Amino acid sequence: MTHDRGRPKLPGGEWPGGQLQGPCAGTGGGQEQSPALDQAFDADSLYALRAAVAAHASQAGMPEGRVGDLVLAVHELAANAVWHGAGHGRLRFWVTADAVVCEVSDDGAAGGDLGGHGPAEAASWSIDFGHGLWLVRQIANQASLRTGTDGTVAVVSFVLGPAGQPPPFHLARQDRDGCTVLSVTGQLDKSSAGQFVSAALRLAQATPTLRLIVDLSGLTWWDSIGLAALVTVQEQLHARPEARMALAGPPGQLLQRLRDADPHAQLTVATTTAEAARLLDHGS
Repeated sequence: MTHDRGRPKLPGGEWPGGQLQGPCAGTGGGQEQSPALDQAFDADSLYALRAAVAAHASQAGMPEGRVGDLVLAVHELAANAVWHGAGHGRLRFWVTADAVVCEVSDDGAAGGDLGGHGPAEAASWSIDFGHGLWLVRQIANQASLRTGTDGTVAVVSFVLGPAGQPPPFHLARQDRDGCTVLSVTGQLDKSSAGQFVSAALRLAQATPTLRLIVDLSGLTWWDSIGLAALVTVQEQLHARPEARMALAGPPGQLLQRLRDADPHAQLTVATTTAEAARLLDHGS
């Protein structure tokens, strides 16, 4: 392949986190630093690839839920390289000051642009709702896919999360403006998503006319399971004709993922709980 093997660029030319770090990092300038993991793969070694990525991501300090998301994203990209590309590929893994970055490349069939803009897309690399590349785009903080005559290079970035001990997950309920406000603080992820879903559905069962505002302004972290929990609760309330739900104050990255994950625009999203209450009133 003839792709430039310096630091891969994400959408907009941005490289998250600045200086590269990691067990195999070099001592020179940023563009010359070696990846922490550089591993070839084929159909028979995808399991080993997933295990290596999980180990390096955990060592870098990624929370368990996001380790799972990263492994899933890498698997989807590597599987595309195996089944729709050359049948084999290469993974490179870097750790920056605040993110983990993975590059998956092959020298086979050309794909397209992960965001739907760029070179012509191959049907086998579909980004349609529910497909593998669509899923990668939902769970990664940044993603790009570029193709050329000599193959495909995909890059995904996952933010490591805030330094130090994160605030614990907590749910608080209060009644305000004729609505029930369920405030979520801390991390909505693999370990806490079930608690959130159970609490929200108990409220819906107890009050058939529930007007629920989920306040996410105190959310500090989320993973794909936390995202799925929000969509699940919305779907459950949507099935109850007299119940309604709105989200208030989701962080910017989560807001974009919610929009992508909600193709039928069932979610009502507001900046504040007061705005959410007005939107629920308007929709009544």
